[in-house]
Amino acid sequence: MALTTNKRATPNQDRSQRTVERVLEAAAALLEEVGFERLSTNMICKRAGLTPPALYRYFPNKYAVLKELGERLMEAQNILLDDWDPGAENLVEQIEHFLRETLDVTRRFKAGGWIMRSLHATPVLTDVRLDSHRRMANMMTEKTMVRWPELDRAKVFANARIGVEMGYALVEMLFDEPSIDEDAALRNTAQMLAHHQSMLVQGSV
Repeated sequence: MALTTNKRATPNQDRSQRTVERVLEAAAALLEEVGFERLSTNMICKRAGLTPPALYRYFPNKYAVLKELGERLMEAQNILLDDWDPGAENLVEQIEHFLRETLDVTRRFKAGGWIMRSLHATPVLTDVRLDSHRRMANMMTEKTMVRWPELDRAKVFANARIGVEMGYALVEMLFDEPSIDEDAALRNTAQMLAHHQSMLVQGSV
């Protein structure tokens, strides 16, 4: 039987919502201490001060907890793209700003780096990451097509997906390699992505 990562119940009362938040806060704290491989529902229950049945009422396993954390992080990151302008006068600065904001949001999110790692390394959580990245790419595609309706939509989407993947790879790398010059890495990546966008608009890709 396939492993489910869906919540068993949606909290509709304050007390239930508080229970879910205690589970998520405990899981995030433990992720920073032990990583996602060692994380267990028993550890989460002990840290949250809950019995296993109280946790299992909402989450069938630790992967469902990680999925909820992942979806919340992805939403916090994705909302930054609401102001995305593919025709910005200084595209490099706009992309660099978005990358920096994504990095900052992830740092402010409890266990943000570990949540990103878990979404990347855990097969049952792959769809959380892919669905989020596709939504971002679709949104970027729509905005680009409004600006340049003559472009090939498939190429625009592919370009957006590449940009999204490169951006998130950069964020993950900066968590894993803190000795790297952050400002230089952000600027270099922004320049590469802006150049590729310019080539797309000019019909060179």
